[in-house]
Amino acid sequence: MTGLENPVNSLIGKLSAGAISLLGGTLSIRRIGAEYVEQAREGGRKVIYAFWHEGLLVATYAFRRQGIQVLVSQHRDGEWIARAIECMGYGTIRGSSTRGGTRALFRMAAAGAAGDDLGVTVDGPRGPRLEVKPGTLIIAGRSGLPIVPFAVASNKACLLSSWDRFMVPRPFSRAAIAFGEPLTVPGDAPVDRLEPYRAELQRRLLEAREIAGRSLDAS
Repeated sequence: MTGLENPVNSLIGKLSAGAISLLGGTLSIRRIGAEYVEQAREGGRKVIYAFWHEGLLVATYAFRRQGIQVLVSQHRDGEWIARAIECMGYGTIRGSSTRGGTRALFRMAAAGAAGDDLGVTVDGPRGPRLEVKPGTLIIAGRSGLPIVPFAVASNKACLLSSWDRFMVPRPFSRAAIAFGEPLTVPGDAPVDRLEPYRAELQRRLLEAREIAGRSLDAS
């Protein structure tokens, strides 16, 4: 029996999806910079949503039921995470920078080229925190899709003691999702020449994180 067929993982996934939906329904979520998404989608293009692992809970609720394909770790906790997000309308492709990485990146790129939106936590699944890994850039180059960076903030949240300081907003709190300018990676860019794109994506994500936080302070 594989992990995804395990009834315990299935039950945990369904309960987790229900809990995320219940919590998410109480949040007031503000989206900032939505014009960047429209810009990236010009001509009917699909996109790669790129974000920090800390904002995964809010992002999972905010982008549910859109058929986005998400890269999920093959680590043990990835089993129930995959089940949970599948219950919320996502597709999953298993792999990470440490296990099944190259094959998963190619599968993500193929899904994007075939007409799916993609979602990637750029510093997951084990960090370092707030540090972009090159996998998203490889996917973008091979798929031809623009990267839309975004970051999440909440005015009242519990930050877990995990490596990512995972953000769990309190019920009925306010949250913000700030989008940044899309980034395109040339399809002919070799892997060893991706650093300028990685650094620029990191800059845009950190800027989006600051904007999201400031928007809550000002409101």
